[in-house]
Amino acid sequence: MKKLNGISIVIATKGRLLHLEKLLQSVLIARNNFTGSSEVLIIDDSSEDETKIIDSLCEKYSAQKYFFTPSVSGKRNYGSSKAQYDIILYLDSDCVASPNLLTEHYKMYSDDSIGGVAGLLIFTGEENRYWHVVDQSPFVVCFKLPGWLYEVPWTPTANFSIRKNLFTEIGEFDTDFPNKPGGEDVDLGLRLTKKGYKIRCSKTGIVYHAKDTWSHRTQMRKRVWHYGKANYYLIKKHYDYSISCLPKKSIVHIIIFIMILIMAIISQNPMLLGLFPIYLIADIIATAIIFSRVNKKRKITFYESIGIYNLKMINELGFISESIKHNKLNYINRDMVYFDGQMTDILSDSAVNVWSLIIALTIITTLVSILISIS
Repeated sequence: MKKLNGISIVIATKGRLLHLEKLLQSVLIARNNFTGSSEVLIIDDSSEDETKIIDSLCEKYSAQKYFFTPSVSGKRNYGSSKAQYDIILYLDSDCVASPNLLTEHYKMYSDDSIGGVAGLLIFTGEENRYWHVVDQSPFVVCFKLPGWLYEVPWTPTANFSIRKNLFTEIGEFDTDFPNKPGGEDVDLGLRLTKKGYKIRCSKTGIVYHAKDTWSHRTQMRKRVWHYGKANYYLIKKHYDYSISCLPKKSIVHIIIFIMILIMAIISQNPMLLGLFPIYLIADIIATAIIFSRVNKKRKITFYESIGIYNLKMINELGFISESIKHNKLNYINRDMVYFDGQMTDILSDSAVNVWSLIIALTIITTLVSILISIS
């Protein structure tokens, strides 16, 4: 059956009532500013008490609610199956739509070669000190790309639209991806672009994302751990988008720890084990100093550099753990690369890692020499 011209907005939810109400308020304004037809589909599996509130919000803001559980990708697939219009727009529940969001998305579908639209996402709201670490990390770059690029090979589903017929044709979100770590949004975009369709960027189709759901230290560490695990599944499905790279720093750390452990066992000197935390601290400090100097124009502080280092290591370990779990050791020194500009960042990070490693190894080599001379 041919879909009607218009936009179906699909929002997967679970709790976050205050954020959801702000989103529905903003979406209603965007719908009123849109000359075409539209609908809002809430796919929810909140608690019983929260469900009653969400029901009232849906009634207040002209949205339809459906129950579906458990995965986010499954929710989006279910909502998409209920969509009656030719364009599906995905939004996250902790976002706010700009007044002309629907208009800006819909006008981008100027020809049949455009399969999807990536809208710009801007983080707003109250921030703590840790937010500056998150904002300077590589884990939010994907949200900013529509403000810089003309096209992208994938985009997060916080502000992403796609033709309904193509969504069905390429096979929807892959629910075989674990709900955590995720990665199904990357996979969907890559499958769409591999079919020859374009994901066009819209810097004026803006969604505002709450900072508070991304600025909690523990939650952010869990998030990047799951992102790391997701990279395993992405490399497995899209090996052609991966490249071989220098050994990851976390692997180097593990190798050095094993070497120090062997030295301690052979020499029967357990004090040598103290070299590893010294090496690790030296590497962290050296990396932070070099990284902050290299990124002087971005005004990344020493504190922020340490925070970014921490997130990158957690992300790497998540990827390594999943690769080992599935006995894919040949994946460990591979990275997913989607854009030409990404290679510049990879090479820059590699240079920083090499220099910090040289400094850290020089320090512990010196200490070993001193210990040997004393003994």
